[in-house]
Amino acid sequence: MRKFQVAVILVNYNSSNYTVDCIHSIEQQTAIGFQPYQIIVVDNNSREEEYKKLDAIRGNKNTLVFRSKMNTGFSGANMMGVQLADAEYYYFLNNDCVLLNDCLFILSDFMNKESDAANCSGEMINGNNEYEYNFRYFPSLAIKFLGSGILRIFRPASFPSRHARFKAPTQVDVINGSSMFIRSQPFEEIGGFDTQYFLYCEEEDIALRLKRSGFKTYIVPEAQYKHFVSKSSTSGSFDLLFLKEFYISLLYYFEKNYSFFYRLVIQIFYFFKLVKKFYKDRRYISLALFVARGAPMKESLRFKQKIAEKL
Repeated sequence: MRKFQVAVILVNYNSSNYTVDCIHSIEQQTAIGFQPYQIIVVDNNSREEEYKKLDAIRGNKNTLVFRSKMNTGFSGANMMGVQLADAEYYYFLNNDCVLLNDCLFILSDFMNKESDAANCSGEMINGNNEYEYNFRYFPSLAIKFLGSGILRIFRPASFPSRHARFKAPTQVDVINGSSMFIRSQPFEEIGGFDTQYFLYCEEEDIALRLKRSGFKTYIVPEAQYKHFVSKSSTSGSFDLLFLKEFYISLLYYFEKNYSFFYRLVIQIFYFFKLVKKFYKDRRYISLALFVARGAPMKESLRFKQKIAEKL
């Protein structure tokens, strides 16, 4: 038996106001009678003024704040949090989220009843108070070449529509990384998050490895949370650094989990897809050539982080 039912793990990086609001929502929405839970905040080497804002939650019951001497990215920071946790479930929650109801009870109650479930999330509301689908399909050649609509005709259960709002718990491939409620034992048995990922594809990787271990991923619509910054850094304006990081993670995901041939076809697919976008911005040619080189891991932002001399 572990000390806590749930360990909520938050990563903070120069966004402490979000973190404080997130923690307040957890405390306000979680029923008083709910089994003990802990909150762990991992600060990813924020600026000093941002880190000091966390004073607002220091001293809260069962709340820990750990400051890293360097930015270790999403996976690395969450795995630091895991080392401080002692719970049946890990709730990896983005700090720019607030709970809209008692997600800790609803999600843990669902997992307690569904022994084959290892990974779940609630229904997501965006910053404009609009429903936003909270799942994806595993990236694959079939999805890229045929699309989910055609695949749904042959395997409707495997490709639920992203336009439909679920009314009951529904099995999906991948849930949004902003809210992942994971059973601790299978998570630990597969080694947790792969810290090779600095940003992007962590949720696809963990969901696939849990699936290959015999566990399922679900959306539980009764639980609801709001995600204020729900758009990927790869959308909107062209940001070459983050786009490169996305393709580093994506090609690493395929290299790690699939055959060499499968990964090569995906690489060729994205090369031509990016070349076709050159009329939007000539930098897409540079990005396409980066993918043609295999989006080498050594160029990841992970290797550009500096270690603080003191904290």
